[in-house]
Parts: sequence; structure tokens; C-alpha cells
Amino acid sequence: MNDPSLYWLIGSTVLLLCLFFCAKKWAWARYALLIAFIAVTLLYLLWRSFFTLPTIGLVSLIFGILLLLAEWAGFLQSIVFTILSWRPFKRKAIPISVFDELPTVDVFIATYNEPEDLLKRTITASLQMRYPKEKLNVYVCDDGRRKSVQALVESIGNATYISRPTNEHQKAGNLNHALTLTSGEFIVTMDADMVPRASFLEQTLGHFIDPKVSFVQAPQVFYNADPFQYNLFFEDRITNEQDFFMRRLEEGKDRFNATMYVGSNALFRRTSLENIGGFATGVITEDMATGMLLQTNGQKSVFVNETLAVGLSPETYADLLKQRDRWCRGNIQVMRKWNPFTIKGLSFMQRLLYADGIHYWFFGMYKMIYLLAPILFLLFSIYSLQTDLSTLLLFWLPSFVASQLAFRIISGNKRSVLWSHVYEVALAPYMALSVLSEVFLKKEVRFNVTRKGVLQHKRHLLWLTSMPYLLLLGLSLTSIVLVGVHFLTPMTIFANSDMLYINLFWILYNLVALVMALLVSIERPRFRGAERFNVDINGMLTSDKREIECKIIDLSETGARLMVMNREDASWLSLDGEWTLSTNHLSQVPVTKEWINTKRTVAYVGISFDAISQHHYEALIAELFAHGKDIYSEREYNNASLLYAMLGFLKKTEQSPRQQERQSIRQAVSVPIMLQADDEIAATITDLSLSGCRVKMSDGNVPILPDQVIEIVGEDERIVSKKARVQWIQKRGRKLEAGLFFLPKQGG
Repeated sequence: MNDPSLYWLIGSTVLLLCLFFCAKKWAWARYALLIAFIAVTLLYLLWRSFFTLPTIGLVSLIFGILLLLAEWAGFLQSIVFTILSWRPFKRKAIPISVFDELPTVDVFIATYNEPEDLLKRTITASLQMRYPKEKLNVYVCDDGRRKSVQALVESIGNATYISRPTNEHQKAGNLNHALTLTSGEFIVTMDADMVPRASFLEQTLGHFIDPKVSFVQAPQVFYNADPFQYNLFFEDRITNEQDFFMRRLEEGKDRFNATMYVGSNALFRRTSLENIGGFATGVITEDMATGMLLQTNGQKSVFVNETLAVGLSPETYADLLKQRDRWCRGNIQVMRKWNPFTIKGLSFMQRLLYADGIHYWFFGMYKMIYLLAPILFLLFSIYSLQTDLSTLLLFWLPSFVASQLAFRIISGNKRSVLWSHVYEVALAPYMALSVLSEVFLKKEVRFNVTRKGVLQHKRHLLWLTSMPYLLLLGLSLTSIVLVGVHFLTPMTIFANSDMLYINLFWILYNLVALVMALLVSIERPRFRGAERFNVDINGMLTSDKREIECKIIDLSETGARLMVMNREDASWLSLDGEWTLSTNHLSQVPVTKEWINTKRTVAYVGISFDAISQHHYEALIAELFAHGKDIYSEREYNNASLLYAMLGFLKKTEQSPRQQERQSIRQAVSVPIMLQADDEIAATITDLSLSGCRVKMSDGNVPILPDQVIEIVGEDERIVSKKARVQWIQKRGRKLEAGLFFLPKQGG
């Protein structure tokens, strides 16, 4: 590399770093950094287009053109991303006091086959929204036509059960059917797992004072760890994979009146929905299509970037892949039925942003090209570009540095380029297949993946799901072996040394992401029936002999972990007795002590909630969700290096999970019982604790499913008429075993 080139590399890098550090304080530096990023990337791509296409053969030329097109496609997405992030945009709050008279609101909770305890949580929280009760109606729209759900709604009270005889148009049809039976001026859509905060309507409804506003969207926020966080033991290091879109990109889209409706946590003006014929049908992603149609002809949308409802992200990697496959196909279907470039009534920026959102789902095909390019060169001598190392560094390095720094500034530490690379590599094989099958086959291709809830009691690799990663890893490692043979033996395998170094770096970069994708495919067991929340709540434990001040440090619907500062008080807890727990929202909830241990001057106590009444359950939901502290908005990527993630995984993966250590002690038993589901099933409990049990059935084909709620009937006093949820199922020869989690008793 000659001196002028070296000066350029050093000078451009120093300039970009200076702009990066200045951009943290001054807006002009932020704009300058973004402009520099676009400029050096454009310079790199122009050089790539005119000087690097391979000329050594037709196959290399074809693959070189594919790689170049993938790079240009990524650059177009970068331009849109830069536009969205150019100037931070946040809506001003509008209180509901702007209304002279508050309007009527209908809450639609759409459900099909979700577990009833999850659904109960959402119904209860929806009824706790701060709003005049005579103007708020909650409807449970059950497309599963389940008698048990109807009974649940009736037992809660103040909510209405709706079902329909058929299931055409799935969720959209379900919501449209509810529209015909209700009359509220505004409609709230909630997924069955999304639990609203008490302030939901207070922070959103006021925006409808503008008669042109057709819908208001709040972000989907998730209280459980997604598969990337959970399977990598990285819950405290990285945010939920969807946070970046839900918080950053949606906020940027709002500036151009292009907020995307994401299916839940949204409010609609009924007349606006009626004007477009209700929720859009005929596509998988009816939410995206509905939002786009509601933004035509001068109608407005609003994004309120606050945590106003929290829900469950996919619990297993298999479920995440199914979800993304559905989103990918749905976006292509929307493009086919409502092309944003031809639909009437959209602005230029709205067309651009919706087209970019659809284009995004082609990332799987682009990423597969990036993954295969170095493998094809090292194994088959197929070139994807043709240049020398020094010239490549001259054009590529400034572009790479600029992209890293610009992304860090505009992502607000919610994501990094390297983690984006991991996410995209992990999803790429499946999203590429989804695009190809939807565009050319126009029919669903089913993935053979593990169902939610299966084998939750031990770690297991999703073998079929991980096959693409194992294949790509095998090819990559074979390529590296050939490179080793080239360098360590007299054999000369690669004639072009510059291209060898380029592709070696490239394959190592991809290899790291492939390893991470494989690690995510190793499902980590989930032992808890309900998510625990880290909290800091003052409480009071009370018995007939003593009151003990405590601090609740984690809390769920089924139990809590308490910290007692006074060792004398802790000695009282070691004694048997009946205790209740009280906080600001909880009043004398009966509890059972599960365990107690001391560390220095502090005692920790594990409790479970006993015989929960509906009143106590409502108080727990208020404490956890409706009035709970927002612990989600400020989550960032802190100490989230990929190396740390790999080392942490290797260190923790063989350890006994904390969830298992916190469970009550299991006792080996042999207790005959009957399980009452759709039919009566003879079974035997083989181990038992206060929180659940393992059962064995001689018939391996009994009709029970994960997440199903069943009743246990037996003569043993420990399990008389208990209700339980099926946590996992495993077939052993001709017999079937299942893990059951006891549900809290519901009092009066």
C-alpha cells in the first residue's frame, strides 16, 4: 500500500472517530457522521460496481453480480434507516382531559388457543385501566369457542365473552365480527398475552382530539427473555431482539405518518375502521395492511413511545422462527394485494417506508449470499469479487468503520452492528426459504421444529432447526482446513494470495455468527410456570404473633422472594405458622414459606401464594403489571461482546439453573390419580413438590397438550382436586411422561 493510501486510511478513520465522539454532544457532528457514512459507502459501491466484478468465468461473474446487488440493496436500506434516524422525534403527550366528554372505549382481546391463566392476566389488567367504568367495555373474542374460556370470563366479571361459529380470515375476521356486535367510539386491540398498564388510555386516547387521527400505536414490550437472551444466558446484557424496531424505527416512522400497526397495543377510531371496511383480510399480516390503509387520504397515525403494555415474546427459538416466517410471508402478501407504490392516498415517504419494510424481509437471501461467497471461493475457486487487498482496504475500511460508528450513534445503544449480524445470520436460511416459497410457490413450507413446552426440563439441541448452521459451519471449517494446508504444507492450493486473505477474514467473520446461531438453537429449560419480575417493594409479613418488615426483591403471580434485614425477625420465620403478605396493593395475601436461608446479616425467604382469591389476584396483577414500574425502556446493550456471550454460555450451560434451585424440594412418590381433560386419563405421580409434579401414563397416545389446563383427582391429601398446567410432554417407549405446574386456587 503506497503512502497516499495509508494517509487516506488513517486520516478518514481519525476524522470518523472525532465525529463519533462529538456526535454524543452536538447535533452538527451527528449529521456530519451520517453524511460521511453515506458518502464513503457510496464511494465504495461505485468502485465495486466498476472495478471488482470477476472476469475469470461465467459462474464467478454471475455470483459477483448477485453479491453486488445484495450490497446495493443493503445500501438502499441504510439510506432509509438514516432518514428515519436523522432527527430524533417524540410526540408530545396529550391528556384525555382535552375531551369535554370522554368517549366510549371497547377493548378487544383476541384469542384462539392461548392458555387460560395467560388470558386471565390480560383480562384482569384491561379491567384495571383508569377510565370511567361505564364507558369502558372489555370483550374477549374467542375464536376457539372454548366453554372453559367463557366460564373464566364470567368468573372474572365485568367482561363480555364473544365467539363465532366459523374462523374465516382468522384474527382479522375475529376482530371484524366483534365490531358488528359492539358500539364503542374507539377500539383497543390487545393480544391475549399483552397486559396493559393502568395508564394505557390516559396516555393514548387524547391524541384522537385531532379528528384526522385514525389510530394510535404503542410499542410491544416483552417482559420475558427472548430466545437470544435466554438461551445465551444474556438477559441482562442485550435487549429483546424486537426492541430496536418497536422503539427506534417506529418512532422514526411516526415523523412521516407511517407508523406500522403491529397487531396489539393500539387504539382505533371506529368510524375510520368502518370507512376501510374493517380490519384488512386476505393476508397473514392483517395488522400491517390495516395500518397502511388507515393512513391514506390525509388520515393520521400516532406512535406513543412509552411502555403501556407488556407481553410474551416467543419462548423457544422454534417459535421465533415460525413467527418470523409468518411475518415475512405476510409482508410479501401485502405487497401483492396492496402495493404501496400504487395504492391511492399515500405520500411519497409513506410509500418509501412501507416498501422498505417489505424489502427488509429479503435480508435472508442477501445474507445467504454473504455467507456462501467466501465458502465458494475457498472450496471451489468461484470468485464473488476480484481485486487486491490494499485497494479493497482503501475503499472498504472507511465504509466499514463509518457504518459501525453511525449505527452506534443512531441506535441509542439498543443494538450493535455485530449483534445485528448475528440475528440476521441466525434467521437467514429460514427467511430466504420463506421468500422463495412465498414468491414462487405461494404456499406454506412447514419447518420441522420443536413445539413450545416440549422437553422444558433439560437442555436439548433443535437438530432439524440447526441443520443449516451445522452445514454452513462444516463447509466453513473445511475451508479453513484447506487454508491451513496451503500455509503449513508445500502444497499451493490458492494462487491469488490477496483474494485468499480477503476471503479468510470474511469466513472467520461469518463463522462467529454461525457459532452464535448454533448456540441459540440449544434450548435452555424453563422451569417456572410464571415469569418472575425483579422489583423493589416494601412489604409486611404478618402472623398471629409477629409483624416483620421485608423487601420483595422478585415477584410473580405464584410466589415471591423476600429479603429480611433483621436476623431476629428471620428466626421467627424459621418457625411453622400461618403468614400473610401486604404491600401498597396487596392486603394480607396468604402465603406459604417454601425455603429460608441467611447470608451474613440478611435472610432471604421464598414464599408461594396460597388460596388466591379473585381480589388478591387482581391486586397481584396491579402490583406486577397495571401499576408496576417501567423497567423496560432503559434496557441497553451493556458489556455485550460476542466473546463474552460465548464464554458465558460455556460456563453456565452445565450449571444447574437458578430456577431449578429455587423450586421446592421434590419427593419421589407413587400416587395413582386421574387426570380430567377432555377424557379421564389414568396416571401415576412419580415425583411431587408444592409447585408441581411429574406424572406417568401407560398410554402414550393420550390427548393432552403443552399449556393445557387439566384437573388432578386423587385421594392423597396433597393433590385433592388440584388444577395444573401441562409444562412439558415426553414419550418414553409406549409410555408418556408430563410435567405439571399447580395453578393457584381461586377463592371467593
